[in-house]
Amino acid sequence: MRGEPAFDRLAVVLCRVEGSMNVGAACRAMKAMGVRRLVLAACPDHDQTEVRTHALGAYDLYEAAERFDDLGEALAGFSLAAGLTRRVGQRRKESAALPDFAARLAARLVAAEGRAGQASSAAIVFGNERDGLSDAELSLCDEAVRIDTSDLFPSLNLSHAVQIACWELREAVLATSSREGPGTDRPGRTAAPRSSAARAAARMADAMQAAGLYKLAGRPDAEAFLREVAARAALSETELERLSSLFIRLGALGSLDRGPGR
Repeated sequence: MRGEPAFDRLAVVLCRVEGSMNVGAACRAMKAMGVRRLVLAACPDHDQTEVRTHALGAYDLYEAAERFDDLGEALAGFSLAAGLTRRVGQRRKESAALPDFAARLAARLVAAEGRAGQASSAAIVFGNERDGLSDAELSLCDEAVRIDTSDLFPSLNLSHAVQIACWELREAVLATSSREGPGTDRPGRTAAPRSSAARAAARMADAMQAAGLYKLAGRPDAEAFLREVAARAALSETELERLSSLFIRLGALGSLDRGPGR
């Protein structure tokens, strides 16, 4: 089916998920929508019999799952990571509605069809059953996404949230692929992995610090902001290098303007 290759670049990441039943049901939800890549981050050992019981014909996703000790390591190879969350707070990211995010991500995934490897791959991150993604875990993601629910009972079961997210993304990918049609010319630029975006953001933050833009506070937020913008914009390795070089040059000029002892 047209658009199916795009799902090879999409992964569901389960962070600190404890319930074997939930993991199995999530596998079933993923495979039903054509999403086949599962990543487990900081998860305990699961009861394989219970996972198999609830996964049914999707148990192979669990067997092939990539396992990492922490979320940061799990997300390093992706070009974009989005955390699903319903929690709000002063220091939490502003969230995008799932349909809006799905439309943007679908365009990105379809544009990357035919490229080698996992270029322009994306991770959809779900947190623990009881408390979702923590502030620290959400900060590792490039953006926050919400599933709009009723105020009467806004909480969703983990596997239900996975099902809804994967369905929405499937609809968006198939619609985008259908509009573009076969043989559509697509740009050849490949988004850099998030690890490269993080290194470039650190170099840019170093340059701003050298120019005296901030003293004690402000650098962590600025660095995170630069990393997130680079990931959401799907900047290539070359573009990241050019952008960070520009910041370094501007930082050097700022240092000279300040002069010694200023």
